[in-house]
Amino acid sequence: MRRSVSIAVWTAAASIFLSSATAYIEAPHTLGLVVRDSTNIVLMEVSRVNKEKGLIVYRKLEDLKGKHPTAEIKHNIGQRGFHPREWQAVMAWAEPGKKAVFFHNGGASETCIGTYWYQCYPEGEWWGMSHGEPFLLRTFYGKPEKLAEAVRQILQDKEVVVTCLADGNKEQLHQRKGKVQRLKASLKLLDYNPKRDFVGWGGEDGEDIEDFKTIALLAESSPGWRFLPSSAVRDAGDAWKLPDFDHSGWRTGKAPIGYGEAEIEQRQGTTIAEQGQAFVFRRSLDVPTDLLKQSGVVIRVSVASDDSAEVYLNGELIDKDPEEDHEFAYWNREIEVPAAKWKPGRNVIAVLVRNRQGSSDLYLDMEITALMPLPKPVRSVAAQSPSRGPLKVVPSPEPPGPKTELVVDAANRSVVVPCKIAPRKLSHLEDTYPLEVIATYPSPAGQKAHETVVVFTGIRPSEVAKALQQFGLKPGRPAKGESRAEGPEVEIFLEWDRSGRTRRVAIEEVLTDTRTGKPFPKVTWHFTGSNLRQPDPEKEEAVYGADASGTLITIFPVTDETVIQSSLTMQEESVMKLERVQRELPREGGSARLIIRAK
Repeated sequence: MRRSVSIAVWTAAASIFLSSATAYIEAPHTLGLVVRDSTNIVLMEVSRVNKEKGLIVYRKLEDLKGKHPTAEIKHNIGQRGFHPREWQAVMAWAEPGKKAVFFHNGGASETCIGTYWYQCYPEGEWWGMSHGEPFLLRTFYGKPEKLAEAVRQILQDKEVVVTCLADGNKEQLHQRKGKVQRLKASLKLLDYNPKRDFVGWGGEDGEDIEDFKTIALLAESSPGWRFLPSSAVRDAGDAWKLPDFDHSGWRTGKAPIGYGEAEIEQRQGTTIAEQGQAFVFRRSLDVPTDLLKQSGVVIRVSVASDDSAEVYLNGELIDKDPEEDHEFAYWNREIEVPAAKWKPGRNVIAVLVRNRQGSSDLYLDMEITALMPLPKPVRSVAAQSPSRGPLKVVPSPEPPGPKTELVVDAANRSVVVPCKIAPRKLSHLEDTYPLEVIATYPSPAGQKAHETVVVFTGIRPSEVAKALQQFGLKPGRPAKGESRAEGPEVEIFLEWDRSGRTRRVAIEEVLTDTRTGKPFPKVTWHFTGSNLRQPDPEKEEAVYGADASGTLITIFPVTDETVIQSSLTMQEESVMKLERVQRELPREGGSARLIIRAK
């Protein structure tokens, strides 16, 4: 049900240890590759936990590879991640005496706590969590002590057998509901090939591995769907309506497929409607009576469609596209429906899909699962944003580079930031990564410098925020993950000089989606302001987060330590691959001006 790109392997240290936070590592990694690309691997044990603030302090038990410089390793988990379950999963696990394996290269890290992984980056004396890494459960899933022993053997150039989860979509792996399998691993097995490396299913010799049970009520891409064309779902007033489930005009057919980029390309999608038309798909499924009697059960309906959709359960609307009209995919909608809304026995699910775009290809897929109760979430973490907790805001770090003049144009309600066209590939990374931000500090100060349009120096992002407030704008709320940014609307332009003439374009004109070949559409930009960052989370002191990250404007909510964000979420990030349109732009390193105008 997830539309994700399956890549055999990324190369070198850039694959798993980027210089800054990014989205989930979706490419499969063998344990041999992770071991090879880590400069340091440490077996560690939890010595202290602060559930209130989301802090874990580990003590080093053994250097498995390299020599970690400190005996104490401190992780600030906070309320971080793209979904609350990410930090909750880590903090629900954390108890003194628990063991974990810490992989890092000095600038980024991945930590395996046995049946979950999470990513951290250095923040002074602490390592700050970026997000969970469900896809790394395909690398290892089991006891940390077993992982440590496997690392020892691999470093001796031996081949080992490790437990891990079978490949699946992000949601399946987040819930840790994949099937446990055993794969061979070594420094010679660097490309992910489960068919070649498969040893068997389950743990070895009856090994008891924690498993989170899930019951699949409706598997993705299941047969048995029936549909009605658009002519049957319009009434006389030209309005959409949900037809009678027992209507004799229902036709049998397969559910359209929307899983996996390669599969979509191979099948060339499933044409189900022309622009302005709609189809209703529905099917019935049985829900066991015993399941509904169990306490704590959550039934989740997951829908993927690349256009507007409405989801009905037994004729009742349970979810709909929040946008009345938009240019983006309606992928990865996850609807948790209380067990009380389901009937024992036959239930009917219907999805109304409307094609508002010019394309004639629409994709639809669905999965319905019943989740057993997961560990209870820990209490909310205080003081992760300006609206929480009594934090003392201390001066931000100095910006990199020479002092640059920030121009405030009161007459045009604009702020002008001198900048340079950013390099699209950094010398210490092996690959070029899709654009996720518009403006940040250059590397190494800028945490998003490997995926930005422009870079700037000598100006703190907080100075830009203060300048915008001079026009009467009040910062809104920054987003991270699947939430949407809030705040006053602004416009963003890029301006440069060439041959004695000034060229100015809306920032959207600088971007293109390389997956579709289409220009980046017009979006709304919000002055959100930044969340705070605590350099030392055990002290009630914080700095303006965007000044610490160096991030000024983000396209997707990959961080909430920024000043301006678009209206997009991480759902759109998963189906877009953005690149810069070079054409008339200055060359990399060329001078330009970023103009932010209050509406």
